[in-house]
Amino acid sequence: MEFLNISVVLGLFMVAVVSGQDDVQIKHFTGCESAGLCCDAVNNTCYVPNARRIDSTIGQCFCDSRCLQMNDCCVDFEATCKAKDCIMGDWGDWSECSNSCGLGRTTRKRPIIQLPSFGGKPCPTATKEKQSCHGEYGCLQQSVEYSREEIREVGYIIPANFSIYRVSEAYSPQHDIRKNLFFKNFDNIIPRRTAYKALFRVTHAGRGCQKSEWAKVLKKGDQVCVECQPTSMNKRLERCRGHGVFRANTTWKAIEVSHCHGKWEMITHHDQGQLCKLSDHSFVLV
Repeated sequence: MEFLNISVVLGLFMVAVVSGQDDVQIKHFTGCESAGLCCDAVNNTCYVPNARRIDSTIGQCFCDSRCLQMNDCCVDFEATCKAKDCIMGDWGDWSECSNSCGLGRTTRKRPIIQLPSFGGKPCPTATKEKQSCHGEYGCLQQSVEYSREEIREVGYIIPANFSIYRVSEAYSPQHDIRKNLFFKNFDNIIPRRTAYKALFRVTHAGRGCQKSEWAKVLKKGDQVCVECQPTSMNKRLERCRGHGVFRANTTWKAIEVSHCHGKWEMITHHDQGQLCKLSDHSFVLV
């Protein structure tokens, strides 16, 4: 009797299993889209069994980006898993100079808007740029209250036409490849700061200036443009001595002209990166 009961239970269980098999629906995937597969790089698990390949054969086809090289993609791979190139955003603004008074560094970045996928073009490695800068916003040297050193200095000048900085390509950082040449050859000798200029009004001039062809324009009341160039900058100060103080009288002296010296008032702030227009009234500090 016990054996009979076991047989009946086992028979009912088998019937239930067989009956359950009739309700199971085995879904057949036809490609990457129906299987919901799209994989980047090499992925041996990213495949669809018994589906049509890109070469029109039937079998195990893949949905990873390497399948194009292996020629075993599913037939709908290119339509479903279309390659996406990296998309970069625009460069942002340059940051403030890292040094508020003196030589520093400024940077800018650009964002990655879309990462590459499925074999698309990769993102460039350069997402950040940097360059040297010279901060002046935190300097106290152009405030009369804190500029006693500048006020006491004498600005020694020559005509701008005589400046080697203007006539020698090796010294010019203003154009293309010469900028790199300039910094490479002279980085250990002169500051990396760019040239700057300011306008001065002559308030006094010695009589000896009238004996010189180029210095005779230095007359009381005349306005002159004066440059400070990297080749003349003091390495420690990163500026030219005697470059003036805004709205203050300082002393100047013409090089190799006897008794040609005087006073002038700086009437514009220093204009970084600019040179004076060449004329009889343009000078450089040395």
